[in-house]
Amino acid sequence: MGETEPNELAKIRAQYLGNHETIKELSQSNPTKVGLKRSSEFYRLDAEGNCIYNPEPQGLTAAREALSMHFAEKGRGISPDNLFFCASTSEGYAWLFKLLCDPGDVVLIPKPGYPLFEHLAMLEFVRTSAYPLEYSHPSGWHIDVAAIARYLETQQGRRAKAIIVINPNNPTGSYIRASERAAILELCERYELALIADEVFFDFPLSDSIECASFIGEERVLTFVLDGLSKRLGMPQMKLGWICVSGPSMLESRAKKRLELIADTFLSAGTPIMNALPRLLSSEDSFLEEMRRRIRENYAIYRSILEFNESPHRVLACQGGWTALVESPSYMDEEKTAALLLLQKGIAAQPGYFFDMEKGIHFAFSLILPQDSAAAWSKEYRDFFEDLEAR
Repeated sequence: MGETEPNELAKIRAQYLGNHETIKELSQSNPTKVGLKRSSEFYRLDAEGNCIYNPEPQGLTAAREALSMHFAEKGRGISPDNLFFCASTSEGYAWLFKLLCDPGDVVLIPKPGYPLFEHLAMLEFVRTSAYPLEYSHPSGWHIDVAAIARYLETQQGRRAKAIIVINPNNPTGSYIRASERAAILELCERYELALIADEVFFDFPLSDSIECASFIGEERVLTFVLDGLSKRLGMPQMKLGWICVSGPSMLESRAKKRLELIADTFLSAGTPIMNALPRLLSSEDSFLEEMRRRIRENYAIYRSILEFNESPHRVLACQGGWTALVESPSYMDEEKTAALLLLQKGIAAQPGYFFDMEKGIHFAFSLILPQDSAAAWSKEYRDFFEDLEAR
């Protein structure tokens, strides 16, 4: 792991950067690089309490109480005793794999999906098995629950310990539908599986009318909901994530005791950021308002530029999150298309195969770019394909 040669795209990027060329990051997902204006006061962590170290395994009580109250205001009840702070959602996944799995056990992950899971699972000697999301235009993405059920009946499926759902999924932007939720919970009950719900993009719907429901406080099965400051406040550099634990009382109690031991072993959440959390959460509404406006405007920009009459492009249906998937004509395979796009236009766009998409030509467009960049770069993207067609 980590010893493979860089692919062609990585080599071209390195060449560009070596020549001090500016790359247009059409798939940009880093909120610290998209022109968000924040006062330096926002990042200040100085507080008198930072001079004292109280190693609480779950995280500082006052910070957990503040987060619990914050979620209660949003109608998502969770006790401070059911919250565990960690450095990031990635670390949260690692802890949960340690908690739920023995070496060789399996966790189910969505496909398309972000490639992070395979790496995290591999580091914990855990295997992954992908369940499919299918696309139907214009209704959008649907989880193939029947495929999950079939897998769980197999010999390998008997080693499954958890199902991971992303709510909404990255990169498809699809929230878990009510019917999907009910079916997945039924499978978790039947096969005694835990449910891990990643909700880092939950509060970024593309419309106020979109129906979505959090898994926080789910009591039917043992449930772990992951979230953190990286997306919720656009602060990946501040390194604070959390796990919300719920479920049947006996399973929940047992899981919390074991998770506390894991958390106590690492004690990774920093005192300054936990002390700052109540103040930071008070600014969440303004940040969410700004980001929701931006992602909605950018989604509309991409559709207006790429879905003209008889356009060969299609912006796939998206319900939320920071990414829109664009389907484009297949004049060549995705890797060659992405490489040529970078060479000719200086545009870096993540191709669909990054997310295990197997059919067609797709690229991930960032919804958090400054709107002028989104408009200019998507026009260049359109022009690039028109040049290909004219050849």
